[in-house]
Amino acid sequence: MKQPLLGQKIQEWRKAKGLTQEELVERCNINVRTIQRIEAGEVTPRSYTVKAILEVLEVNPSEIKHFNIEDAKNTQTNNLATWLKFSFIAGIIYLILAMVESILDLQIFVEKSSYTHGFGYLYTLLKTAVLFSFLLFTSAFYRLGEEFSNLLLKVTSIFLMILTGAFILEDVLTYWMGTEIYSGILLRSLISGILYVLFATGFIHLSNTKGTTYIIVGALGIVTGISFMTVVFAVPGLFFLTLFEGALIFLLHQEYRKRTSDNSISFISQGQSL
Repeated sequence: MKQPLLGQKIQEWRKAKGLTQEELVERCNINVRTIQRIEAGEVTPRSYTVKAILEVLEVNPSEIKHFNIEDAKNTQTNNLATWLKFSFIAGIIYLILAMVESILDLQIFVEKSSYTHGFGYLYTLLKTAVLFSFLLFTSAFYRLGEEFSNLLLKVTSIFLMILTGAFILEDVLTYWMGTEIYSGILLRSLISGILYVLFATGFIHLSNTKGTTYIIVGALGIVTGISFMTVVFAVPGLFFLTLFEGALIFLLHQEYRKRTSDNSISFISQGQSL
């Protein structure tokens, strides 16, 4: 069978349960546009989306085994699993580099020493490495937001990448120009705090369907954001930020393992059916 027929069946099952599209998406934690496109046969739904819909409609997964979505589903899952793997590794690298970066930034801020050009080049190289590893690390959460139809997670991930790039560029320019940054620290702390609270809220929204890890990650992110927003507790906020980023790395590893495990089960199931 072709993909549009799957959309038709989902529409039939939904109507048989007496649910509107709005009622279905509320229970599935997806958006209305997604279910509209699925029922119209415009898209190949992701495995997570299909599973959520079938659970709400109380339909046995075996009912869709003859629909040709397995290859597309496996391809999407493999691509995301690969992305999560590299982002997980990038997250570890970023966390290590960020700790070194924080030490150097604190030293420069406190001592106000004039360093050689050689140190400046190393400082710039470190900042560049931090930025690239952060971009790859954070991009995974944009992909997860896409996977779970979580707009807040997608948008805040983009803003985090843009904001971090702007801050790192400011740090490098400030160093080479020898200007003071005291006036900008308060504003940076406030903006970062607000963004981290919003970013963390995206994980809280997913906790109903994704479990404890998302609750922990969301809680740590909110504590981190509030610490930065108060400014007074910005220094302790750096400690919470490290915990938060460590939890994010663990979450990526968990999502990666889940997808590779699902692929293994799918492969075994296909072998048994043959």
